[in-house]
Amino acid sequence: MDSAFNTAGALSWHELTTNNPEEAMRFYGEIFGWQFRTVNMPHGQYHIIENQGASIGGITDNLIPAFPCHWTGYITVNDVDQVAINAKKLGGEVLFGPENIPQVGRFCWIKDPQGALIAAISYTKS
Repeated sequence: MDSAFNTAGALSWHELTTNNPEEAMRFYGEIFGWQFRTVNMPHGQYHIIENQGASIGGITDNLIPAFPCHWTGYITVNDVDQVAINAKKLGGEVLFGPENIPQVGRFCWIKDPQGALIAAISYTKS
C-alpha cells in the first residue's frame, strides 16, 4: 500500500494551531506518549509530532488571531492550485495559500460551505 503522503485523497497530516504550543505539547505528550521535534520555519518554530518514530503531524502558533485553537487535517492532492480553484467554484473559501513549504510541498487551507476547515497538500517528490 502506498503512503498517505503520496496517495491523493488520503489524510496525511494532523496539525494543531494553538496560542500555547508548549502547553499543548505537555498535554498531548502525557496523554498519547507523543514526542516532539522542533524545526525553524519562516513563520517561527514548528513542532513535529512523532509517534513511535513516525512523524504524524505538527503543532504551530496561531497566526490568525480571529481563529480559535483548532486541529486541521491535511489531505494529499496532486495539484493544490487546482483544488483551491475548485473549492472557490463549489462555494468554499481559500483561507490561506496556496503557498510553498520549503522542502515539504505546497498547501492551502480551505473552509467548506458549512464553515469546516481542512487543508490540501501536495508533497515534494523525493
